[in-house]
Amino acid sequence: MKNKIAVFIFYLLPKSLLSRLAGRIARIELPRAVLDPFIKWYCQKYRVRDEFITPAGGFKNFDDFFTRRLRTGARASNYKEKIAASPVDGRIDQYGEIRESTLIQAKGLTYSLSGLIPSDMSKEFENGSYMTLYLSPGDYHRIHSTVTGRISGYYNIPGKLFTVQDYMVKGLEGLFVKNERIITYIRIGSSVVAVCKIGALNVGRISLSYCDIATNRLFRRRREFLLDEQYRVPVKTGEEIGVFHLGSTVILLFQKNSISFFNFKPGDTIRVGETIGTLNQKES
Repeated sequence: MKNKIAVFIFYLLPKSLLSRLAGRIARIELPRAVLDPFIKWYCQKYRVRDEFITPAGGFKNFDDFFTRRLRTGARASNYKEKIAASPVDGRIDQYGEIRESTLIQAKGLTYSLSGLIPSDMSKEFENGSYMTLYLSPGDYHRIHSTVTGRISGYYNIPGKLFTVQDYMVKGLEGLFVKNERIITYIRIGSSVVAVCKIGALNVGRISLSYCDIATNRLFRRRREFLLDEQYRVPVKTGEEIGVFHLGSTVILLFQKNSISFFNFKPGDTIRVGETIGTLNQKES
């Protein structure tokens, strides 16, 4: 009953407006006498690890801190060939096989590939595999490539901005296909992987690191760009591909028989660069 009430309230809220306001507030420059104590409180409350780089002169605003970079050596960097690595610090909520074109959101709730990727690209992942990773407020919020390959396109999809906290994930069917998102396609030989970055309430923006694209703007429209081979962007496992400006969720999609996941349990935590499975792709 509580979940239903929460869902109803969120339907009434001006979610996009509130999220843009949160993003603007997070980018307001504040004096260190105000910002530093707030950051210290935030780190204690959300158990932020002391592993990030503080710029000379300190952070200028909260968004600078939230999108903080890590010290050299804080994450894995010596990647083996034919592995897939976690693109984010987060919690594994769901993973496994895609049943034809159906993915599991939570117990008793599902969503479709064509809803998540409303284009012909969704067919590439039918009967494939997926992994859903949730980023908490205390997590590192830069997004890295899960594989070595070439970025072959992206898809910017405007939508709602429901919260992705547990009660909403378990209470609103099709949450991830309702929310705003931006998807990166990465080609590995003849195979493709999709890194789906899902927006949420108070996510000021999701920005891409390989082109000047960001979500949650006032004037938005659905746009999918598939790059010709000569324009594809080389990327290595662990290289940055995007940034959450306030937190959310990543959904990884792999083609049929292209990955063998390691054994995880829903609720397991993982960090950027840790291996999630071995790749079975054939080179083109």
